[in-house]
Amino acid sequence: MTRNLMPREWLLLAILAVLLLVSSYLMFFYLPMSTERDNLQRDIESSRLELEVAQIQVENKQRMEQELAQIFAQNPNPIGLAHYDNVQAVMLELHSILQAADDYALSFSTVDASQKIVRRSISLNFTSGSYASARQILQRLNDSAYRCMLESLSININPNRNRANSVAVNGVIVFFEYQ
Repeated sequence: MTRNLMPREWLLLAILAVLLLVSSYLMFFYLPMSTERDNLQRDIESSRLELEVAQIQVENKQRMEQELAQIFAQNPNPIGLAHYDNVQAVMLELHSILQAADDYALSFSTVDASQKIVRRSISLNFTSGSYASARQILQRLNDSAYRCMLESLSININPNRNRANSVAVNGVIVFFEYQ
């Protein structure tokens, strides 16, 4: 028993078929493609950020290489960092420099070894016969064979009333060592 469909039923079937086609298109093509497009856009953005970071790193590396080239152009043998526990060599260096002073005293602080670069702080006090000799001693300390930094310097001219031109220097010198 076959029955012919009425035009109204054909219309409903056509609407149902169109809805089925549209929903199939959305479900199986449009939504997966839009999800894939969004993922690709995120990947592109993250790649763009990685590229910018890499370009900044390359620029920093080139800048550092230029700075190193300038340093080596000025001084072909720059002073490097001594290895850790260099206290005996530092003591000999300090004694050879400070023996030009009238008298001197050194006080060693606790070594700061919390990072790869160790900081060895030494408080120093010395008196010298003149300002020029005190300046020369400070310059020799600054130009030491070991990396160091002079901190908290105070220079008092004529602290000892018995000597006319005496100069007293107090400060901290920090030696750097590689751990």
